[in-house]
Amino acid sequence: MKKALLFGEYKIARFLPVLRDRGYTDIVVYSAVEFDAASEFDNEGVEVKLMDLDWTADDVVAVLEAERPDVAIANPYAHGQEQLPIVYGRAAARWNGRFVAHSAEFAEVACDKVALHRTAVERGWPVPAGAVCDDAGQVTAAAAEVGFPLVIKEAQAQAGDGRFHASSQEELDAVLAAGLAFPAIVQSFERGTETGIELISSGGTLMRWPVVSMGPLDDGLNPSLRARITPYELPSGAAARLEEFLTDIQDNFAPFGPWQIDFAVVGDDIVVLEINPRLGGLSDLGLTGTGTDPHAVFTAAALGEALPEVETRAVTIELPSTEIPGVEVPAHPEGAEVMKVTARRPTNRCFVNTDRMQLVTTIGDLEAGKRWLKELDAAGLLRCPVESAARQLEQGFEVFGAKAGTR
Repeated sequence: MKKALLFGEYKIARFLPVLRDRGYTDIVVYSAVEFDAASEFDNEGVEVKLMDLDWTADDVVAVLEAERPDVAIANPYAHGQEQLPIVYGRAAARWNGRFVAHSAEFAEVACDKVALHRTAVERGWPVPAGAVCDDAGQVTAAAAEVGFPLVIKEAQAQAGDGRFHASSQEELDAVLAAGLAFPAIVQSFERGTETGIELISSGGTLMRWPVVSMGPLDDGLNPSLRARITPYELPSGAAARLEEFLTDIQDNFAPFGPWQIDFAVVGDDIVVLEINPRLGGLSDLGLTGTGTDPHAVFTAAALGEALPEVETRAVTIELPSTEIPGVEVPAHPEGAEVMKVTARRPTNRCFVNTDRMQLVTTIGDLEAGKRWLKELDAAGLLRCPVESAARQLEQGFEVFGAKAGTR
């Protein structure tokens, strides 16, 4: 009997078939939230235990020694778990068994925005102009140097917290008056297209899913309220800069497992906004758009299997939507493959106990896709403007058609 230990509950149902297929019949999941396992997945042979979000490396090592798994897998998600990858990295360095976790060095630049900025300046990574601040006076001075509009980020915070936009001194004063955790970083607000990419590192190799466009950056700093589209084609200079950045991280920071980069395309270049040391909000889009599940690939890689290659099979859009009891989602365009992700399942997404949902859908015909967007909006289900979602669709079809023409 082989035993697997997973730190984190996110999308756990997509890990289990791979583990069972490889002979793991004893599976322990440490979760940040309590839930009824039987309602989430086939829980035969699965035991769910609560983790402590204040764990230290000593605590994690104690769990590993008590459980004695054949393989342990770090599977953090944003809901209260943003800083745990640092702890997992430190624990993995002390554990003599197989613990698939990023190095502490990589986790620190991915989890700490100040550490990312300082490292980026040292290594020449493309990040927004900015300054690290230790008090309110330094924030005000940095703002005068950087200029408005700007973004203020606390060094370590959970998803959706500790990040503020200010277009004027008055707005900055309001941020400071509300209380800011230091150290923090003040950065210029970049105007451009927000994009993202999910990757998995294993055995010295790097696998990536297609780049996703999250639309033009907005003052609310909230890509979860914009339509996301894949494929998206980077300008040549931006693509080259991304390759340099990925190579430096892969060669020098020892990522081991999944990671994600959020960056802005500005002209012919990129500006890195943040690194996440986990799978997250793009994984459903990656699965639907390519047919290859990032969570399943991660699980197999954690067991030592080779990473596959993927490519986009269809234009795929992810739409921020509302779940309304009694209101059905309009019929999807013919031939569409659809994933409906709601907030009601605690192992699904960061936004829990809300009416939010995501509709992740392949679109085979542009005009049919546009009609469906209007139907969603008329039903009160769409959380983003129809026009912006339509522009994303047009862009996806333009890129996909160009790629198909080269094959």
